[in-house]
Amino acid sequence: MHTGDVMKEDKAKDQLKEKTNAWVQSANEELTKMLAAMETSSNSSDQMSPGRIRVFGRVTITQKKFNAETDVSHRRMDYCFPADLMYASSTVKDLPISKTAVQPQVSSLQEYCDSLNSFPPGNILYSVGNSGIDDEQTPIDIDRPSGNTIAYLHELKKVMQRISTQVEQLDVDDAGAVLEKEYHDAKRKRKKRRGSKSNASSSTNDKNQSSSDGNNNSPKRLLKRKRFHNFCPHVLAHDFISYRRLDRIFHRTTIRLEEDPPNEERWLLPKIQNRPFVVFSLTGDLFLQEQAIRVIGLLIAICRGLIDDDIIDCIFDEEYTMLVPAPPAPHIGLLSGEATYMKWEGKLKTILNARRTQRYDKGWNDEDVVRAVEAWEKSLLNDVARRWYCDGLAEKWLESVLYPWARKTRVLLADYRQWKASKNIVTTIDKALLPPVESINPAVASLFEKVLHHLRAADESGLWPSTTPNRQLVMLSTSNDDTQARTLSVSHMAAKKNKDSRSSAYSFKEGEGGASGSFSVGAMPGEQCSQPKGNHLFPELVKAAFELEVALCPDREPSSTIAINRNAQFRPHTDNGAGAGQSK
Repeated sequence: MHTGDVMKEDKAKDQLKEKTNAWVQSANEELTKMLAAMETSSNSSDQMSPGRIRVFGRVTITQKKFNAETDVSHRRMDYCFPADLMYASSTVKDLPISKTAVQPQVSSLQEYCDSLNSFPPGNILYSVGNSGIDDEQTPIDIDRPSGNTIAYLHELKKVMQRISTQVEQLDVDDAGAVLEKEYHDAKRKRKKRRGSKSNASSSTNDKNQSSSDGNNNSPKRLLKRKRFHNFCPHVLAHDFISYRRLDRIFHRTTIRLEEDPPNEERWLLPKIQNRPFVVFSLTGDLFLQEQAIRVIGLLIAICRGLIDDDIIDCIFDEEYTMLVPAPPAPHIGLLSGEATYMKWEGKLKTILNARRTQRYDKGWNDEDVVRAVEAWEKSLLNDVARRWYCDGLAEKWLESVLYPWARKTRVLLADYRQWKASKNIVTTIDKALLPPVESINPAVASLFEKVLHHLRAADESGLWPSTTPNRQLVMLSTSNDDTQARTLSVSHMAAKKNKDSRSSAYSFKEGEGGASGSFSVGAMPGEQCSQPKGNHLFPELVKAAFELEVALCPDREPSSTIAINRNAQFRPHTDNGAGAGQSK
């Protein structure tokens, strides 16, 4: 390339940079006005402000198929909070410190805070010269933590790993894991076949690789997802979106304010000198509403010893049908870290998140952009740290959220332990707990016998209506060949592979004895609702069921619809409220 061409190219780049900077400035000015208006309106209503947003530049994507929201490979969420929230305190009399609390060997809160050394976020362990990325880098002087602190951080990491998803050895007895492994293997083979069409030699290599894989007896491994319905207030276990991947939780940085806020801005602040603030980062494919703050809330509760660490097993146990929600930490500490597009970076030959790299010439690897993002992150973290000082936010959250949650969840955890210990134990009914026979209306017995007769007739008739797919997912159903209910993992993977019938996510035929099922009878409200099919299939059963309800509850207004179930146990769920008497 001639010198003149190089000069023209440099001049074009400078002009484009000036144009982009002008657009960035105008975009940020407009954002500031919009966010200020939203902040004002949120103070006078229940709506939440999106916080602070900043634009650093723009990159033109020519591929029309690219979608910045759905094509993300990994998302990172950061949470900044005072480190002293993780220190176990024995000031709450009815909440003794758990034996599984994660604590360093220190004698006081101040010693605990002093043991946490400050270090910069991410991989910013080197300061870069002013003239550019190629300059010589000088290491930042960072004090190495003591052996006691390293041991404490190691124990903390173990708890983080139990909450996040891990690559595990495939358990052949876990039907859900086997189905998921088969699904991903088939997906990987399809990608190989598509790639081999454009390269004959590649096809040969793939065949050789497949034959060698067939002879390999090494154990298979699987990235086992977890169900995070207990970390979101609006998602339940049977929802597909609750089956998420949380790749990693890690300690990103520890910061300290250069100077503490003045006394008039501090409220009931513990007497801590040089108070540290830690930032924990979570990476995954997608985050549910409140998932990140509830993961942090649970982590703090375990570290402080407010709850035993087997609460993690309870929350993620698919066989346990009770809801055990995790506690939400305050929203003030939550920041959106970054989004990566590894697949599209290779296709577009463009860096799509701000970082220092020379892999491609285009994108967000410009040194000015990287420095601006780092400065913005530092500013945000300092602002969040200062907000924690205001109004005694940490103390209020402990008193109003975490301590009440711990009291309630300790009872739920005790129930879970009892349920887990008694799964294989057959117990007899204590007759002393049953009401006396004299207290039962004599008419109820004959009506119950009538309903039971018609139920058995409906079961044997082969006319039992098909259960809707959504209703099947909230049922612990069994097939004729199964003795135990399928887990949600098996049900979802079976439905994903489309191997079951359209009317069910489970592999059983409706209408056969032993299969589970559920349908409604009665009158659906409104003209837009179609009436239940069970009304004309089993009219005598409908009449007997409503007669029995009136006899059992004579002082209550009768229901408009009744759900009739067979061999069914339900997971925690909410109905859509289509009929009177349903939960909402």
